[in-house]
Amino acid sequence: ENNICLCRFTEDIRNMHQRIQFLHSKPQEKKVFQAVECDIHETAKNKKGKRRFVIMHDQTLNRMCGLSGKNIYQKKLTYQKIRSKYHIKTGNNIESYTKKQLRIPSLEEYLSICKRYHMKPVIEIKQKMKKDTIKRLYQSLKKAKMQNQAVVTCKYKQQLTYMRKYARKMPLEYVRHDFTQNDLSWMKKYHINVSINKNILSDDMIQLFERNNIKINIWTINNKDQLYNFTNKGIKIVTSDDTLWKE
Repeated sequence: ENNICLCRFTEDIRNMHQRIQFLHSKPQEKKVFQAVECDIHETAKNKKGKRRFVIMHDQTLNRMCGLSGKNIYQKKLTYQKIRSKYHIKTGNNIESYTKKQLRIPSLEEYLSICKRYHMKPVIEIKQKMKKDTIKRLYQSLKKAKMQNQAVVTCKYKQQLTYMRKYARKMPLEYVRHDFTQNDLSWMKKYHINVSINKNILSDDMIQLFERNNIKINIWTINNKDQLYNFTNKGIKIVTSDDTLWKE
């Protein structure tokens, strides 16, 4: 009853819009899906020295934009160039959209859709960002009045430590494929929760996190058997690529 499921989405912002509309059209989905997860990258500076954040899983545009040859990194391109020159060319339902619709979304677009549908934004930092970049990310959340709803996740300790300085009460999650005692000590010090691969999460680890008041988000759960297995063990937050309750 109190479980929360995070829904991942593709880089196509229209796809995200339609998926959230679907979740809200089904009473059971609307009740359970409370958050939408994305990955962000920072762009290069424009002529005015301004950088932006864009939504993209990969560090490069090659896979999603169908590019061959050398790697094309978002961090080396301005936001204006990314938006005008590159479009999504691979992914689910790609044939259903026009070229104009298959744009690479900005952080602001993502936040506006989350806000419209009362969904919690869960933002994974994919780069080793500098302290001032983390500050700008927090300021972007604050400008959108989403700083009290958002969750920020990252696999790098330093970036989460930076964010904790600005966001004293924001839920933060340490993304892990493994886990050590040193991780636990650091997480307790900075009040960090865990986002962990389901394949390494043992019953002993679940008990360890619970004893230390660390909330657990597991990924990626895409079938009902796995879902019920973990929720029966007390897991309340799962990340999925699909709507596991649809008929």
